Amino acid sequence: MAIQNNRVKLESIEAGRGIAAVAVVLYHAARHVGKALGAPELVTIFQFGHAGVDFFFVISGFIILFVHYRDVGRPERLGHYVGRRLTRVMPTYWVALTLTVLLGLSGSHALPAFGQAIWSILLLPSHHDPILGIAWTLRYEVMFYAVFSLLILNRNAGLAILAVWFLTVLMAAALGYKQTFIPESLYGAFNLEFFMGMGAAWWLRNRVVRKPLSIMTGGIALLAIAAAIEDAHLIDGYADAARMAYGIPATLVVIGAAEASRSRAVTIPVVLRACGSASYSIYLFQFVFIGLMWKALVRSGWSASVPAICVFLLLSFAGVCGGIATSRGVEYPLIRFSRGERFKFLRAATPP
Repeated sequence: MAIQNNRVKLESIEAGRGIAAVAVVLYHAARHVGKALGAPELVTIFQFGHAGVDFFFVISGFIILFVHYRDVGRPERLGHYVGRRLTRVMPTYWVALTLTVLLGLSGSHALPAFGQAIWSILLLPSHHDPILGIAWTLRYEVMFYAVFSLLILNRNAGLAILAVWFLTVLMAAALGYKQTFIPESLYGAFNLEFFMGMGAAWWLRNRVVRKPLSIMTGGIALLAIAAAIEDAHLIDGYADAARMAYGIPATLVVIGAAEASRSRAVTIPVVLRACGSASYSIYLFQFVFIGLMWKALVRSGWSASVPAICVFLLLSFAGVCGGIATSRGVEYPLIRFSRGERFKFLRAATPP
């Protein structure tokens, strides 16, 4: 998603989304190779890749407030906001979900239960795993979008509800609260990263950030330290505390990178721009293309005859390049179609 402020495109934020998506692909490709071929060193090296999700959530919080900053307290803008969110997230996700079900059926898996299918299609909070496994993150996203919409309806009421939600999530994380009958997307510590991103957006909207490159570099260094500590098994990267270890540095990176773009202090390479614009498809379809590449390697006999690192690189390449191709051939055409004249009821009555 391209975001602008004073007509300056913050390409660094989009590039950050691309880096996050690629990190998650590397994480999953390494785990696949580790399980299939026994390459624990790859799993260890790329264990940090799951933190791409933390980066995603911080960026999401940043983008939503930064883009819709002037919509806060303007209920007439709710239709525009909801339409933009629905058309950005749902059509491409439904394609990925359908493809996942079809691939499952081709592999002799049964059709999903009706209830599971409905909850997966709507991405509503649920304690059941989604059919498309990585869609658990989208449940968090949809929950955040819903709460933010209250801020558009009424600024003061929205702020009050956001404050209550923040305190609830913070308390649940501090107490280690876990309940199987309450969907974790309602209280999970990942939600704190949306607040971090919104804090970054507020700062960028109201302040000039001094030495943005230093802030960005410091955030990257802290992310690297957190990754090294996790790889050394000194912290549990899946625990609530790790959301702070990865979320706070990610927030610094977002603040520094956004200001660096706004002041034209950085130039983003073409490859990062490509990954950034395709980050959603890279994330959603990574298992499809990793799986297809793996099947091709198995059938050719290469999976057992080439080094594990080569298999890892091929799987990663397929996940990233397949996502970029899907973005151009499926994701953006779907967005244009769903925002076209046939679906004008999803567009705002006021200009964007």
